[in-house]
Amino acid sequence: MQAENINMNTDKSYLSRILDNLISNAIKFSPHGTSMKVEASLENGGIRFSVRDQGPGFSEADKKDLFKKFKKLSARPTGGESSNGLGLAIVKILVDRLGGKIQLNSAQGQGSEFIITIPSLTK
Repeated sequence: MQAENINMNTDKSYLSRILDNLISNAIKFSPHGTSMKVEASLENGGIRFSVRDQGPGFSEADKKDLFKKFKKLSARPTGGESSNGLGLAIVKILVDRLGGKIQLNSAQGQGSEFIITIPSLTK
């Protein structure tokens, strides 16, 4: 594992909540014994995060409702955890507030990768 220091200006509470929700979802929805990958890199004066898992992925129907509040999708947590359908809605709201973008690469049965790009805030 290799890590680099990345410094940028942004709202750390928003960023923390975004990453917490994406990483906890990757853990919650992935089968025991599988791995996940979290990456961060600088991109065009901002930062790019990727959270990739080996969970069930998203159906095309799920993708349409992905960021809606209280919308439970077809995937179920693998360890009996609960899901209230708010995590991804919160992620989308906070990414939008930071002027960022969110992208999903996923196919049902093949895991998911959420890519977040957030511009650096000027002081």
